[in-house]
Amino acid sequence: MATEDRRYVVVFNGEIYNYLELSEKFAEDGFIPKTSSDTEVLLEAWRRWGTSVCEHLDGMFAFAIADREKGSIFLARDRFGEKPLFVQETSDGLTFSSEFGAFQCLEDYDPEIDLAGLGSFLCLNYVPGERTLVEGIRKLAPGSWLELTPQETRSGRFWSSDENIQSTLNFSAAKKNARELIDEGTRLALRSDVPVTLFLSGGIDSTLVAESAVRQGKVSKAWCLDMRQEGFSEYPMANKVGEALGIEVEPVAFSSNIMNDFCQLALRQDDPMADSSALAVWALAKQVSKEYKVALGGDGGDELFGGYLTYRATRLQSALTKFMPKPVRDLLASSGDWLPVTPGKVTTSYKAWRFLRAFGLEPAEAHYTWNGTWLPNEAAQLLADQQAAGFAADALARLKNSHNLKPSPGILDLQKVDIAEYLPNDILTKTDRCSMAWGLEARSPLLYGPLAKFGLSLPDSHKFRPLGAQKRLLRELVKDRFGRSVSHTKKQGFSIPVHHWLRNEARVMAEDILSPGRLGQLWFLDVSRVVDIKKRHMSGKAQYGFELWGLMMLVLWFENRFTMKNFVKPSSQLKRIRL
Repeated sequence: MATEDRRYVVVFNGEIYNYLELSEKFAEDGFIPKTSSDTEVLLEAWRRWGTSVCEHLDGMFAFAIADREKGSIFLARDRFGEKPLFVQETSDGLTFSSEFGAFQCLEDYDPEIDLAGLGSFLCLNYVPGERTLVEGIRKLAPGSWLELTPQETRSGRFWSSDENIQSTLNFSAAKKNARELIDEGTRLALRSDVPVTLFLSGGIDSTLVAESAVRQGKVSKAWCLDMRQEGFSEYPMANKVGEALGIEVEPVAFSSNIMNDFCQLALRQDDPMADSSALAVWALAKQVSKEYKVALGGDGGDELFGGYLTYRATRLQSALTKFMPKPVRDLLASSGDWLPVTPGKVTTSYKAWRFLRAFGLEPAEAHYTWNGTWLPNEAAQLLADQQAAGFAADALARLKNSHNLKPSPGILDLQKVDIAEYLPNDILTKTDRCSMAWGLEARSPLLYGPLAKFGLSLPDSHKFRPLGAQKRLLRELVKDRFGRSVSHTKKQGFSIPVHHWLRNEARVMAEDILSPGRLGQLWFLDVSRVVDIKKRHMSGKAQYGFELWGLMMLVLWFENRFTMKNFVKPSSQLKRIRL
């Protein structure tokens, strides 16, 4: 879209939720919109505010605005990285796209593996920071902007989790404030010219969004995953919430048959992202998209209000290892290899094993392992290339240092690093790619700017008590409306039975993708090591389901980005243009 005088031209992905408020503000100065589009309001906002435009926007977005008079271009990405934006800066200029595949259409596309990013991926299941696994192509950081002019390149940030002042509100006042902000964020996210539905797991976050949306009279139906395997279905709790709200909850059947979509899911990833729960989101979005085009979910609540069990794990490890010599910690870490792990949905024995194995790391590094897969030394052993192995061995130390994380971090410190890394590079990437693959727009009301700022301002006592449940403030809001049976249920999550599926229903697929022939294409891997690990898992001698899942994603991603096995170029290649 262009302004009437054709000076400013925008390409835009996402939604500006507060565009009506901005339009009314601009009308005071004579602005008369010619459409009902938030894109037109975005252009007018840019004309007025220039590089500070994003400070006034609430929503999820990635956009580029060209100034044809100055010969400049401005790129920006939303506060939390809900929408993707990739850039490549060379001596010839700047290339950008919201999809990685566009770079493959360029006539000079000649990719090389980013070895530092590779080591981090093996440890974390995603590529952290601004890196991608292709050297020279990076992600524009969440909450940041980049401007290229004929004279210079400038960049900046318009939002950071560091910009917070601790709240002095007592618990009762904080609850009232939280309710009002959740309502406001939900009201804005409900704006749509098509009907809106809900992702409802029955957990704290999605329940609060659902309650607010229904109370505001905008939603009459929700969806949840229903897996027959014991302990994995969301339907019982989601339906309980739905009945209390008076809305229909549609269960989406979820079984190992969804593994037929595994390769398709992998090809939708820009960078490899090996969170196995992406397949659950994929299945949900696939079904919901048949009836709706917009859905609200609860992403962001754990990061902003201290909901992850990983926070308690890091605090516990800090307390246990404070006066423990390194040899003793290493001994405890090695003892994890002898701990029997029972099958099921993130069982107690599995959590205990993951907790023990990280004892050799300082708490600030161990924190990253709770949601990851390989420990740094294990990741290094998977790599035949010595430089790559070196990067893997210190992947978590580099990540800790990049965020200036102290050895024994506090809860707010952990929230900030999760907001900087885990939220944009795993959680929101998973939601965006899996929903947009089916033409479904997934929105996250809890990521409303003022609500996020408020959540980060809360003292630890408002997040959880030492022996109590986490996410205390939000749980109390749920308790007031639905009772303790909903507010204090065990955290569910989108886990799937990966260990079992790879040994049984998806075994043929796993054996094929991780065959020596296909693994051999990835010159940096130690093929014999990977094959041995696969055999140990398949025989039941070890639980490497999540690790093998990540390696399968890596193989498919590599074939797509490097061997071009699954990528079809258009008949005419894309060309870079000069403004």
